[in-house]
Amino acid sequence: MEVQAKKRKLLLIDDEPLMGVLLKNKFKLGYEVAVKLNGLEGLSYILDGNVPDVVILDLNMPVMGGIEFIQEIRKFTYLHQIVIIVLSGEESAASRIDAFNACADDFLIKPFNMAELSIRIERFFTRYKFDKL
Repeated sequence: MEVQAKKRKLLLIDDEPLMGVLLKNKFKLGYEVAVKLNGLEGLSYILDGNVPDVVILDLNMPVMGGIEFIQEIRKFTYLHQIVIIVLSGEESAASRIDAFNACADDFLIKPFNMAELSIRIERFFTRYKFDKL
């Protein structure tokens, strides 16, 4: 009997529903994908015990934005292994610096290339963070 590899968990946090549809369709074969509409929903989801391997999030969202979400997640030592990638329409260096200062792992500007995002995610698992499953 063949043992099936456990899917990694990806959490998308973005207030644009279309982004959720696009990323869910792209990653559904290799990941369990959950979608939340703001940082507070994402934080609640994680603190309820749903710890993802990767969080992809926007910076500008209602209720709780991306920077505040990252700061909250990074307060918990047991959540430090989560890869956080920011996707944002904010093109300023200040936005990128703020995200990296909050401990984001990567930053891509919208519109982005889906293949590039996939490669960046896999890079964390194969080179920097984790062994292949």
